[in-house]
Amino acid sequence: MKKLLQRMGAVLLAAALFLAAGNECVSMKNMIALAADKKITVKAASDFTLKFPADWKNQYVMKASRDKKHGSYVAFYSKKCYKETKEGWLFSIARYRDDSYMDMPDYELEGRWNGYSYVALFPTDVQIMGASKAAQKQYRGIVAGAREAAASIQPVKKERKGNSIYEASDFWLKLPAGWKDSYITEESDSCVAFYAKKCYDEAKKGWLFSVMRFEDDSYEEMTAWRLEGRWNDMNYVVSIPKAVQMEDVSEDAVKQYRKLAGDVEKVLDTIQP
Repeated sequence: MKKLLQRMGAVLLAAALFLAAGNECVSMKNMIALAADKKITVKAASDFTLKFPADWKNQYVMKASRDKKHGSYVAFYSKKCYKETKEGWLFSIARYRDDSYMDMPDYELEGRWNGYSYVALFPTDVQIMGASKAAQKQYRGIVAGAREAAASIQPVKKERKGNSIYEASDFWLKLPAGWKDSYITEESDSCVAFYAKKCYDEAKKGWLFSVMRFEDDSYEEMTAWRLEGRWNDMNYVVSIPKAVQMEDVSEDAVKQYRKLAGDVEKVLDTIQP
């Protein structure tokens, strides 16, 4: 009986050790998965940040054009390839004022603010010509994360200086000082419309522009629109009237409307999250 109890105890102990080992393996897998999901935030330029996989740390180099203007860029390379051959290009973020980026062979529109489209450009083949085996290995190890890294782009939030700020829950606009007490808005969950105040008060006219929110690209079915902002998987689309919006109003209302309408493009360039 004593031997039987000893054997049963040994079996139970072995089972407990096996379960503990299994739990340890599960925990280890979770730890590896968490490590793989960990990100590092990189301020790539004065106007945007990116999130890279943690294992990219010390594995890449960043090269930028000098000026922040149309066509300027920040390019990212696998470090060893770049040091050896100036190759190893992973992707670039380029700024465009227009849609000429659509002529590129492999691109993705990742964001829009400050009046620029922030476009990710990718190589169409591997960038390891002439590199050592170690450099090629490093490149292949990180290039798979390039598209996810590019898609993580976020604008650097600007300090909101001055009193002439319109602030919604998810974006803000800087307004000229002369707009104070001269405009009103109509707001809904999907749209904010701006009007010259005197025209609106007199005849419900004076529409200046609207900022609309879209989670998809259905705005492309509209007859008149412009993509003005893009972040957090949301498109901020602007609609501007084709004709003046000041019929049947006083001369003072017309004067106010014309003054505000002349500032609309400058206002829209300031849209920020």
